[in-house]
Amino acid sequence: MKLAMTLALVTLALCCSLASAEVCQSFLNVMETLFTGTLSSYEAAVEPFLPDADMKDAGIQLKRLVDMLPQKAKESILKLTDKIVRSPLCA
Repeated sequence: MKLAMTLALVTLALCCSLASAEVCQSFLNVMETLFTGTLSSYEAAVEPFLPDADMKDAGIQLKRLVDMLPQKAKESILKLTDKIVRSPLCA
């Protein structure tokens, strides 16, 4: 559950940045692929952002951790992410 909370907080910080009033759709696609896709589909979703080797390795580690979460937890994290993005706090 600590991983889920950490990911939710990171998502909140990224989605509700004062610097942007709108959430980047590509970011949301990467997040969805992280929680619902395969490792190869996640790597493909991240590739347009040109991650360096350390970023790729970290992303693979994160994907493997996320894949160990129960399906219900992954679904709940995506619902929470959606709720956060649509919140007046992020408008």
